[in-house]
Amino acid sequence: MKNNSIAYIQFPGSNTENETINSLKRCGFNPKPHFWNDPPSLLEDCVGYIILGGFSFEDRSRSGIIASLDPVVNKIKEQALFGKPVLGICNGAQILVESGMVPGNEDFNTVLALTDNRRLVKEQIVGTGYYNTWCHIKPNTASNSAFIKKNGGVLRVPIAHAEGRFVVDKNIEGLVNEKNLITYQYCNHDGEVLKDFPTNPNSSFKNAAAISNLSGNVMAMMPHPERSLSGEADDIFESMKDYIRSDSHFSYQSLRYSAKKIKVKPFKHSNKTEVMVSTIIADNEAISVERCIKKLGFDVKIKKYVHYEISAQEDFDLAAVLKTDVLFNPSKEYISTTKKNKGGFRFLVRNLDDIHGQSILQTLQQRFGLKDLQHISKGFVWEININSNSPKKDVDLILNSHIFSNPVSQVCHEY
Repeated sequence: MKNNSIAYIQFPGSNTENETINSLKRCGFNPKPHFWNDPPSLLEDCVGYIILGGFSFEDRSRSGIIASLDPVVNKIKEQALFGKPVLGICNGAQILVESGMVPGNEDFNTVLALTDNRRLVKEQIVGTGYYNTWCHIKPNTASNSAFIKKNGGVLRVPIAHAEGRFVVDKNIEGLVNEKNLITYQYCNHDGEVLKDFPTNPNSSFKNAAAISNLSGNVMAMMPHPERSLSGEADDIFESMKDYIRSDSHFSYQSLRYSAKKIKVKPFKHSNKTEVMVSTIIADNEAISVERCIKKLGFDVKIKKYVHYEISAQEDFDLAAVLKTDVLFNPSKEYISTTKKNKGGFRFLVRNLDDIHGQSILQTLQQRFGLKDLQHISKGFVWEININSNSPKKDVDLILNSHIFSNPVSQVCHEY
């Protein structure tokens, strides 16, 4: 292998670079750092790429979405079309999914999501949120992935994520199975694929720990093979090396599925109580999203609000709920009554599987004794004020960049 340089891509908030460097060196590669603001053309001299784990741009708006819209990812897309291998680990996997590189639908349209963990036992939720443990994964040897050894066995790897559950557009679930795009599955130490926790740590679709594109040269993996003990999971990097050495003919293939576009329906206000929360201090998340949209060529101002919709019995006391400080932190947040600016646009985004709303309801009922509460939905209202000759058209373009919502795991309403 004359050129053995692998670029590891670092965004603000990325980490695990030292572990990745060590893994690559053990497998005979020359690791080269590439920061998000380095000239993308420098990547052309590398034979492959690893997008690091961590918290790119502090996971603002949604894990991986801001990084996925960065010019460096467009260059990696271009190089992947030539057959170069691309591995995204944890946050890197989220970036690949949000960019559409995995599973590589036509025009890189989004047909996957990585969303909130759920720990299920016999269809009952026993836990949610961040989870950090060691687990076992097994390769799908029927896959054509560049990251699988055909004689490979069960690997022991760590996981550390809060949004690691693969969700697949229901219309292509069969295609994902048929084309063997699930490259690694969570299993027990004997290699049995069991859907319940703890074997499946996040209730991921078909126990998916990693999914590849149709061509096999791009893989999104939530576990951390670079953190495995004494190179236990080096099979993944060794098979990447074998793929590069093979120098076989490559022809890029994409899925041909008409992906969902963001469909916005008016939000129907009801007799339920609505609460909007804004920040006293600067909202760094809104600032980051605004900067990202401006890089896409739109002159905008962005505001973000947390939105709650509460249903309860008739004698429900909102003041008692607000007094708990569960819905907001009064040291840095306040209940907003702000009306949108004239000519502005507001969109309410909610997860289809509203785990956070369920968790808040449970806390208020069980810890604070507010038994009158029946249901709480949590979402985010994004307010867009745009300077444009065709504001409606440009806002539609912004929405379909998916900066605010992923159509596979979320729903968007005009608010």
